[in-house]
Amino acid sequence: MKQELEDLIRLLAELQKIDAEFPLQYAVCLCEIARAEGLSLTQLSAKTGMPLSTVSRIVGALSKYRQKGKPYGLVKVTVAPTERRRKEISLTARGRSVIENLSKTLESFRTRPPS
Repeated sequence: MKQELEDLIRLLAELQKIDAEFPLQYAVCLCEIARAEGLSLTQLSAKTGMPLSTVSRIVGALSKYRQKGKPYGLVKVTVAPTERRRKEISLTARGRSVIENLSKTLESFRTRPPS
C-alpha cells in the first residue's frame, strides 16, 4: 500500500505542475475531455456526475475564461458545425501535453518491476 500512495503522490504532483492548487474536479473533467474530445457540456456533466453549472464553470477555467486567476488554456470550446447551439470541448496543445505527461507517469507505474 505504501508504494500505491507514493504513486498517487507522484501523479498529484504532475497535476500541481499546472497549478499548486489545481482542483480535483478540474482534473476529472480534463481527463474525461481527453477520453472523448468533442463532448458537449451536457455530456461532460453526465459523465462526471457534476451539475451542468459546475461543469460550465470548470470548462471556462480550463479554457480561457477563469473567473479568478489566470485561465489554464488546456481546452478549447467551439461551436459544433452541425448544431450551432451545441458547444464542443477539445484539448489544446497545452492540454495534450499535460495529458501525455500524466499518461507517462501512469505508464511508469505499470512498467516498474514489482517490489
